Amino acid sequence: MKMIAFSDTHGNRRALRDAVEQSLAGAPIDICVHCGDGARDMESVEPLLREGNPDVRLYTVRGNGDMGAFQYPTLELFDAGGLTVMATHGHLYNVKSEYESLLCAAQSHQAKIAFFGHTHKPFLEAVRGVYLINPGSVAYRVAGNVAYAQVLIDATGTIHADLMRWRT
Repeated sequence: MKMIAFSDTHGNRRALRDAVEQSLAGAPIDICVHCGDGARDMESVEPLLREGNPDVRLYTVRGNGDMGAFQYPTLELFDAGGLTVMATHGHLYNVKSEYESLLCAAQSHQAKIAFFGHTHKPFLEAVRGVYLINPGSVAYRVAGNVAYAQVLIDATGTIHADLMRWRT
């Protein structure tokens, strides 16, 4: 299973489209997550994602900058390859100063992966059995910067997580 996550697009739909196109190389995408602050931007890439896999599952959460986007929740929980995944923007968990609140929330939901954004700083670390993953901001498109996060879950439930950089 291939899962990708973006965050903090802030209206830069061109960069999001380019990142989606880059992520479509190789295996099809089964799940795509947007961690907020540009939640509506996902609408622009949904057709492209569905072209690669009509059954792709899309999850989008509302960030502190998504004014009026009340159709999006602030927290999503979903199954991926038999594992519980949590997605949030992060502002409600104080991620700019610490990760303990986010980690505790993930653990309370038995999540093995917690996607978040808000800081614009890519982060990937396994802490007490939970992968905390921030894909950074796709809006900062510079060769070598992180474009998105990719998580592969194999048939045994093993998680292979990476921060994927922009190709030159």
